[in-house]
Amino acid sequence: MVDGELKEVAIEGAVSVFGAEIYAASAIAGLGLIQCPHYRMEAQIAQGLVREVLIDTPPPPMPVSVLYPHNRHMSPRVRVFVDWLGEVFAGAV
Repeated sequence: MVDGELKEVAIEGAVSVFGAEIYAASAIAGLGLIQCPHYRMEAQIAQGLVREVLIDTPPPPMPVSVLYPHNRHMSPRVRVFVDWLGEVFAGAV
């Protein structure tokens, strides 16, 4: 996002991975740029294993959904968890 507008840049890549751990390891190994939630790489950033780039151009927000069976009453535990998630993600924006 640049000034509230989504900008796309096509880049070629030689590596394609499936899985968050391999994705992070690829960046640590110096194989290129990755885009992932900040919390996922905080420790690696603090350790100097990776560094942030394009800080002024964050990705657009992604929706988060909580799924549970519709034919069941939501337990108080699940309700508290869902409310907590809402607070956590509201503060992350």
